Amino acid sequence: MKKPGMMIVIWMVFLMESSVLWAGGADNKTNWSAEYIGILNRNAATDSADIVMYNPAGIMKMENGFYGNVSAHYVAKNYNNKINGHDFDQDKSSIVPGIFTIYKKDKWAGFFGVSNVVGGGKVNFENGNATTNFVRMVLSGGLAPYIDENLKAEAIGLGYTIGGAYSFNDMWSVSLGVRYVKSDRKMKGLVTLPGPFPIDLSFEEEADGFGGIIGINFSPFDALNLGLHYDTKVDLDYEADVKRDFITPAGPLLSSFGVVDGQKRSRNLPAVLAAGVSYKISPKIRAESNLTLYLNNDAGFKDIAGTSRDESAVDNGYDIGIGFEYACTDTLKVTLGYLYTNTGVDAKDMTPELPELDAHTLGSSLGYQMNENLNLIFSLGHVFYKDASFINRFDQPITYEKEITFLAFGIQYKFF
Repeated sequence: MKKPGMMIVIWMVFLMESSVLWAGGADNKTNWSAEYIGILNRNAATDSADIVMYNPAGIMKMENGFYGNVSAHYVAKNYNNKINGHDFDQDKSSIVPGIFTIYKKDKWAGFFGVSNVVGGGKVNFENGNATTNFVRMVLSGGLAPYIDENLKAEAIGLGYTIGGAYSFNDMWSVSLGVRYVKSDRKMKGLVTLPGPFPIDLSFEEEADGFGGIIGINFSPFDALNLGLHYDTKVDLDYEADVKRDFITPAGPLLSSFGVVDGQKRSRNLPAVLAAGVSYKISPKIRAESNLTLYLNNDAGFKDIAGTSRDESAVDNGYDIGIGFEYACTDTLKVTLGYLYTNTGVDAKDMTPELPELDAHTLGSSLGYQMNENLNLIFSLGHVFYKDASFINRFDQPITYEKEITFLAFGIQYKFF
């Protein structure tokens, strides 16, 4: 057990240094495993340890034993803020890892998972973006021409999930868990006005909070399985640590964006209600369909620059999709999945560094069972985002564009 234990420690360190993005609602992220990337619908799955995040009560359908599962995604992402017809983009890639473990014995099971649940990872707009444009236009009264701008930002939030499950009989099982979320947000920006007159801004924020998770799994007969879980809202009050600010006649510039050194501001992680149905059409073909609701209305939002987004600015969002799994042989299977995401955010209220665009996603995977204990999975997918446009207060047309391609690898081992 020494080698697996050391691998988990190394993976934890790697996860702590990583950054994330992509699927989910306005803030909630759901791309936690290679299994998910391959089919995009896991709310009723019962076949792998990653379901501690997607269908925790469904782990009672797995065989007795201790399972360890790790995943890593390489994500190539291109974001663009188009302002007055000029492109301001970034192409920084990300690595997204996850860890999931299960111990099941007869009617009881315990589980643990670590994954990114909030935030959009790292971005680097080398020539600025809509945020730096806004700062420049405000300070110059809308008159200053573009000279030099750049912005780096990061928003991540690891969720540590632990809980247990119980099986009443072959049809019904339930789960109960708790999740601790530790979130960090950073921003560094430079705007140069004529003179030259550099405006150098930098701040960091930290927040943490707890939430609960309850799950139900129902399997009326072998071919049909239904999963349901509810994740409560996690209160996140971000405390600001201002590194560099710019003093205007009206006071510190960052304070106008709601960022005040030592003070807190809320951007809570919304509650989630997720349901799924899995049906085995034949011995070789399984279909699964999901609906995930992101209850944004009561969460309370502020974007990465601090602009308030109250209940009237953000509606509830959702994911809906369908996926298929085909067993080519006893050891080889392939999957294909589709997902539609509606984030519930209007273009004018989106975060320029990570605009919350609606999207169509396709994913596929190849899974190989090397032996009775070891499973490997390789996944590939692409997110087709829908552009969003609006006119800002300076009568500038702004369009947000995104494109993401991802590769994922996962490994699961049953120790006993």
